[in-house]
Amino acid sequence: MADRDLQLAELVAAVRASARYRAIDPQVIERVGRAVLQRYPSLKAAIKATKTELHQMIGAYADRAPLYDQWLAELRQAMDVTARKAVCRRLMAAHASTRERLPALEQLYPACFGDQPPQRILDLGCGLNPLAIPWMDLPANAYYAAYDIDTDLCSFLQAALPLLGVQGEAGICDLALGAPPVAADVAFVLKTIPLLEQQRRGAGVELLRAIQAPRLVVSFPTRSLGGRNVGMATTYRNYMAAVAASEGWSPRVIELPNELVFVIERHTPSRSRM
Repeated sequence: MADRDLQLAELVAAVRASARYRAIDPQVIERVGRAVLQRYPSLKAAIKATKTELHQMIGAYADRAPLYDQWLAELRQAMDVTARKAVCRRLMAAHASTRERLPALEQLYPACFGDQPPQRILDLGCGLNPLAIPWMDLPANAYYAAYDIDTDLCSFLQAALPLLGVQGEAGICDLALGAPPVAADVAFVLKTIPLLEQQRRGAGVELLRAIQAPRLVVSFPTRSLGGRNVGMATTYRNYMAAVAASEGWSPRVIELPNELVFVIERHTPSRSRM
């Protein structure tokens, strides 16, 4: 046991020494590394495999290292909604997931929210999605809780949320271990379920069941990061059909060019408040 603990500590240190993975929550690196060490007898091979898994979880989506200080300065200089939208649109283009969503910003959130925008939003595996707040038309007292495994991203969002016109918090949460104990009116789970299912079969539906929100907005990519059509739309339609049947849900589907969005009304009361 002592040898395995020492190996794990060396693995975590080696992974965090890489600039690409330094900002990932150390507990997530430890969780992934512990599982990898059970499959690879060589520490060198385990370090490489851990980096590969982390890249699939988070590293593959960023084109370059984010310039968070510069981004905050630009948001502070944006004095009205039009200027904030221009800055946010450009910043979201730096992340593959939100970049694909840019053409649909004007239509997506009204389609998800209907006539009554939510007062409290939970955004799980958020990435840069909170930068879409200027398009959400939220009430003045809206509260936005965003969670991710990137510590630098969360620090940036914590400072950015007031600049986007909402109260809120941005924190670390390893969704593979469950949902945060936070209640909301709407929960975003955008392109996150496939990443959880890659780590552990069943983790995605377990997360959806545990979220404390009556409305879920769940999405899946329909093309690879390289833009290839490899049958993902059919795969994820079938996945959600099976989940919906088992849970008694009747999702409403919104089709975007590269994303399938399922709006699920669960009509279940929240168990606690933020």
